[in-house]
Order: sequence, then structure tokens, then C-alpha cells
Amino acid sequence: MMAKPRPFECSVCRALFKTKPDLAVHLNKTSPSCKTTPKKREEASKPENYLPKIRVDSEKRTDSDLLLAMETRMERKYKQEKMKSGLESSILSAIADGDEELVSAYSRMSLDPVARAGRIDEKIVNSVCSKANMNMERIARLISQARHIGICFLLDTTGSMCSYINGVKEQIVEIVARLEASGCGIEGLAFVGYKDWCDGINHFEILPFTKSISEFKSFVATICAKGGGDFPEDVLGGLSRAISLNWPLNSGTRIIFHLGDAPPHGKTIFHDGRHRDDYENGHPHDPPLEELFRYMHRKKLMYYFGRINGDCDRMIATFERYYGGKIETLDSAEVCNILRSVTESVMRSVSVTQRSDFPTTVDKESLPFSIEKKEPNWAQLLRLDGTILTLELPTSVEEITSFAKLQDKIKKCRLQIAPNPFAKGSVRLAYFGKIYYSSSKDSNSSASEIVDDAVFKEIISLPKVADLDRWRYMTDLEAQTVAAKLAIEFNSRLFRTQQNPNIKTKFLMTKLVRVFKKEDVAPRYLAYEQRFRGNPNMVKYTNNVDFVHDAESLDENGRKKLEIALAFSHFSHDITDGYLLVCDLQGVSYVDAKGKEILLLTDPAIHCSKHIRFGKTNLSSIGINKFFKKHVCNKYCLALGLKMPSG
Repeated sequence: MMAKPRPFECSVCRALFKTKPDLAVHLNKTSPSCKTTPKKREEASKPENYLPKIRVDSEKRTDSDLLLAMETRMERKYKQEKMKSGLESSILSAIADGDEELVSAYSRMSLDPVARAGRIDEKIVNSVCSKANMNMERIARLISQARHIGICFLLDTTGSMCSYINGVKEQIVEIVARLEASGCGIEGLAFVGYKDWCDGINHFEILPFTKSISEFKSFVATICAKGGGDFPEDVLGGLSRAISLNWPLNSGTRIIFHLGDAPPHGKTIFHDGRHRDDYENGHPHDPPLEELFRYMHRKKLMYYFGRINGDCDRMIATFERYYGGKIETLDSAEVCNILRSVTESVMRSVSVTQRSDFPTTVDKESLPFSIEKKEPNWAQLLRLDGTILTLELPTSVEEITSFAKLQDKIKKCRLQIAPNPFAKGSVRLAYFGKIYYSSSKDSNSSASEIVDDAVFKEIISLPKVADLDRWRYMTDLEAQTVAAKLAIEFNSRLFRTQQNPNIKTKFLMTKLVRVFKKEDVAPRYLAYEQRFRGNPNMVKYTNNVDFVHDAESLDENGRKKLEIALAFSHFSHDITDGYLLVCDLQGVSYVDAKGKEILLLTDPAIHCSKHIRFGKTNLSSIGINKFFKKHVCNKYCLALGLKMPSG
């Protein structure tokens, strides 16, 4: 369908005409005075919906100025003016997030006659700003609360587990010390030990939550590793008791760390039947899995499994169907790995908790889904027509700080998307996929296709406004594009210093895919990322408040990357003259084709105190101040001559 032609406007009387000849007739015959009248702004009639400039506080003044420029522009310069400001994109992204009041306000907005969309006016901008200010401190409290940890150690205490019981007892002091060094606080430690039904009805040893490390150590010292008859143990009974504990009210992150070397009873469900199982159909008193994990979700518990051998792999696969996502398994075959496994589980949990607990005023409908970890048979899947939207990198830092709208480019493609997601996060579903580009002019030719393995991520909650669906993804695209530009500047300057780390910092660039289907009323939108083969080790370096990964738990190269990540955050604030700060850094490392080591970061948050942009993770000056309150300049900060902000 062809776009409707833009009308021609008389710059004096502002009358609109379908064609240029009609405008010429108007100027020469109908109203010749329009042709000779000087175009003075003060004499021209004010456009419809004109709003006078109002006085606002310093943090909102820039947005109001931009809004005024948007409102008073002449229609014939609509597209040029729209390109100059990113305000409209940020406002639409905020509305698309689904707040009931903003959605209602958007539905009442007047239509722009040229853009044929809701006109962004002062009222809707003030509503978005008000919402952002109200949520900011609340979000900061939620993220800070996520650093208050409650941990329950769930252990098989039969004979084969003696060394692991001793390992927990001996390493608990160091575990707590490392977590506190990273900015976390321990709200409580608990212990649940389980054996099997042959060891009596009451085959559990339970320590309720305590803040006393000495009490925890003394209790674990009394545990005797003995018992167990057949191969499986009463895992489900132990898990039920761990969930049922009175978890500390102040704990924002709640973790069950499970160590065991045998699965529950239940042939084919939890194990392959190679070993004896006295209850092949499960024990009569086993709690239903659906009920267990529903209760776990209700209490907001995170479950991690310390993998000792492969005997529990089928158990984990079964658990995942009820857990609603991937269960992280951490290598704990060696007793000395318990310290690293527990601290790593906490680091990951803090990240997940702070990302998923952002407040909202609506209960959102969700997409139906079922997890399928295997890749589909691509030969049997249809190829769909679609487009890929990419945001272009800003040409300068000034383009970022002036809130210029990032330009986009759109490319046609054909793609395949797995029918079911292979993983579920707190906000998105992840799908395997492939993208096919044509490298020749003949788009129907498959001889010169370029094929990319992809991961597509789709927001679980359904959009509240269908025509704003794509804007729910634009905030992440903007944040990663801005961060990527600043990373280029960071590398360029750091590599010229005497502290060149020989590690290049990059950001994974997310793109937006739009897919059309004949039977769909509206297109389907998904974020598209490069797919990594293998199992890269994702490291969480910082969050968007003051959490910093414990340096002692990293090797020398890992500590180096942590320092680079912290220096980059500091650099982003310095080079933009305090306009923003990039944080919440996590990523993987690899060596590229040229032999260069790459630190590839993803999903950053950006604090910006001047404009309403970068989504809910933007905590403005609150987040910036919290970062610098804890930050200590390292050798890379000093090499770059970075300064701490005053005040």
C-alpha cells in the first residue's frame, strides 16, 4: 500500500493543498497577499494545539524545550524536526511498557494530521515524567533490596556426601565474606539435610534461618553422613521442607543451593533405571512437582543445583518443565568448587531479581508457551518474510548528549523461528532461529544466500497497545547502540595509554525483527541477537546501583576485565560531561578471528539525569551517585585521566 502524499502548506495562512499546482493557484490568484506577506513568526497564526512554554524544574526543562519545538514546527518540516529529537521515541517507549494510566492517556491523544499517529503534547510528557519520578526511588529500593540475601543449603546427607557436608561447613565463612565484599548482605543462612525413607519417617535435619555464622557451622558439624538404601533419595521431601522455611522478610534475593549426587524416586521420570529403586513409581508421600514449584514461585525462590555427577541430569530436565525456565547447574564435583559455585549463584540471582521486580500498575497477559530445548528440523520449517531494523551508531558524543534521534536502517530478509522457545527469562522468551540474506539482486535465488544463526527474544507479556508493540523493544536497542558508541571511544583512548589491556570492549548489538504472517492482524516483533555456539561463561560485573562482582572470586584475567568494566562506566560519565553513566555490565569473553581478546558486554542500563530516556533501569542521579559513592578509581581510570564528580 502506497503512503498517502504529504499535503502542501501555505506558510502564511497555513492552508493545506493536495498538489503543488493547487498551492500555486492559491498564491497567485485566490490569495495573492500570502505571496507578498513576509513570513514573520510573530505575525503568523499559531498552529492548532499550540502550547505556551511553561516553567519546570531543571531536570525537565530540556524535555519541555524539545516538546515546544516539536509542537510549533511547520508541517512541511515535520520529518526534519522529528529527526532532530529522540523525545518522541522515548515517550512512545514509556507508553508501550503498559502502564494503565499512560495507555489511557495515549488513547485520548489527538491525531497528528501528517504523521497519522498520536500527537505527543505537554500533558502526555508530564504524565510520563511524573511516572518516571515516582518509580525511580521505588525501583532503586527494590534493586538495593535484591542485595539482601537469604540462602538455604539443601544437601543429601547420606554416606557418599560426607566430604561435601564438611566442605559447606569449612567454606561458609569465606562464602559470607566474599558476598559481603561484593556489596551483598546476608539476611539469613539455613540448612536442610535429607536422607531416604529407609532411614525413618523423620529423615530430615533442619536449621531454620539464622544470621549467626557460628550457629550455622555448629549445626552442620553435628550432621553425620550416613544412611540411604537404594540408589535414589528423598529429594522431593527435602525440597519441600526448604521451600516451607520461614524465609527472612528483608531478603530481596532468596536462594536454594542444592548439593546432591542422586535423584528422587521415580524410574524414567528422574533416572534411567540402571540402579535399584524401591519406589519406581515414586513414593506415595512425594509432593506433586507442580505444587512444589508453584509454591517456590510464590515465595520468589531461586533454585541452583551443584552438579557432582551426571546422575541427576534427568532430574534437572524434569524440574525445568515446572520451574518455568533454565535451572543453572554449577560444577561442584570438587569440594573446593563449593565456594565458587555458591558465590556465582548469588551473583546471577541478584541480577535476575533486580531485573524482574520492577513495579507495574497492571497485570499483564502473557504469551502461551512450552519449553523445547532441542533445535527444530529447519528443513521442515517455512521461511517467513520479514524486515530487520538496526539503529545506526551516533556520529559523535555530542549527538548522544543533545538527545538527537538515532537513525535507523531497515533491510528485508527471510527467516525461520523455532515454534517453541528454548529458554525463559524473567521478561522474555528465547527462540532458536535463522536469518537468510540475499547477496544478489535476485532475492529469490538461494545460490548466494548468507545464513546467520540467531537467537530471537520475545517479550512474554502481551502489548497493551498493539500499534505500539515495536516500541517496547526500542529502549534496549537505543541503550546498546549508545553504549556501543561509547565503547569505541573508550577503546580508542585506552589503547593509546601505557595501560593498554589488549582487551577490546564491545557491546552485543540487538536488532529488531518484524515478521508478517497472512493470518496475523498485526506483525510480530522480536529482538534479534547473534547466537553463540557452545556454553560461554556469562559474568555479571555490576548492576545499576552499587553491586560489584567480588574480585577475589575471579582469576587474574577476570579481575582485569572487572577493572575494565568499572573504568568504562566511569569513562562514560566523564566523556559525556556527566550526562549519563553506562552500568549493569555483564558479558562473555572470546578471541576473534584476528586473535584479539574481546570482552563482549550485553543488556546495559544507562542512567541519565537530563532526559527521560533509556527505560525503567534509568535511575537518573540516584543511580549515578550510588555508583560513584562506591567506586574506587583503578589503573585504567587513572591512565585515562578520569575525574570523580564533585559534590
